[in-house]
Amino acid sequence: MKKDKRRHSRKLFRIEARYQDSHGRVLKGTVRNLSLGGVFIETHHPLEKGDSLHATLDAHDLGKVIDVSGKVVRIEWNKGMAIEFDDQNNRDVKLLLSSLRKLDQASLLALSRSAQGD
Repeated sequence: MKKDKRRHSRKLFRIEARYQDSHGRVLKGTVRNLSLGGVFIETHHPLEKGDSLHATLDAHDLGKVIDVSGKVVRIEWNKGMAIEFDDQNNRDVKLLLSSLRKLDQASLLALSRSAQGD
């Protein structure tokens, strides 16, 4: 079994991400998971490991687009790429993760009440 080397916990969800390749073409992918340290973008057009990139994450639920920059640290062919953020203290990423945690807690509370017959 592979040891998980992540320093930050991940949240699983799906939002659209846009980024550019080295030729300036705008490419799209889907965020599979996000943490304070980085993001995994599902895409058929990953950049090369070590490439720097700027991406926009469409967090429609928050009513905003989150800008992030980072470096490609892992490629999963036919799946996507893992990006480590340059700024691991991004305020907008923190806000998105906080909102997702609150939604998770509300969902668990609703399930608990439903199971208890309330």
